[in-house]
Amino acid sequence: MDEIKLGVIEKLKAIYDQLKPAEKKIAKYFIQYPDDVIHHSISELADLAKVGEATISRLSRKLGYKGFQSFKIELAKELSSVNIQVVKTHAIISEVISSLTNLSKLVDEKTLKKIAKKVVSSDKVFFFGVGSSGVVAEYGALLFTRAGFFANYYTDPHMQVISAVGMDKKTVVFGISSSGNIRDTVKSMKVAKDSKAYTIAITGGFESRITEVVDTILYIPPAGLESGIPKISPIVCQMILLHMIFEEVLALKEGAIEILKKGNTTLQTKKYNSKNEKI
Repeated sequence: MDEIKLGVIEKLKAIYDQLKPAEKKIAKYFIQYPDDVIHHSISELADLAKVGEATISRLSRKLGYKGFQSFKIELAKELSSVNIQVVKTHAIISEVISSLTNLSKLVDEKTLKKIAKKVVSSDKVFFFGVGSSGVVAEYGALLFTRAGFFANYYTDPHMQVISAVGMDKKTVVFGISSSGNIRDTVKSMKVAKDSKAYTIAITGGFESRITEVVDTILYIPPAGLESGIPKISPIVCQMILLHMIFEEVLALKEGAIEILKKGNTTLQTKKYNSKNEKI
């Protein structure tokens, strides 16, 4: 494979059909979650993909690398210097529409209502996420704060753990992770659950590590192959799920709609009401 001038992921795709079944399992994981691979050890990846460490080493050598470590270094270089291709606008919209269609098949109304009841009876609501999932975490905190809840978000893993150790049965925590295998988010959610908080994962990682450490799982459609840049469809799906829960919460929490209206009225003073107003 050394003579073929292909990127790491393209090499994997090129030899995929010739791989043994166990090698295909880890190759598929590499292709789907390259951004996660560079953060895991060989033992962690073997556990995630349910293959032996020897299989990972063998595949790395088949790709032309001395071992997994050199493979991982090359993959990290490739991801950091990825050539971002311009995607036509209608293709992005089609991707989001397709994801939302698939999301509608995954949503369970009973689960959303159960989560909403937990939120309404809670004292505090937290949202954990890193990277692009951190954006969703911030949005979730904003949404529920507007309705009068004590809501906060943390994108820093250390702050996630520090806040998690002080939680209790009256705390609800949402863990946002597209892949479900980001080590920091998984560990933070485990600490929260160990502290007796009610924990929810919003993820596209079916049977991923985060699903092992939470009380309730909300699945979104998997993002598919990574291109080195965040996919917009998982972010949209995660936000939609938070909105669906929020709507259920508004129907249950007395006075929530009034608080929203009061907030909207207050925020009107921050808007320009006329073109004649000076900037």
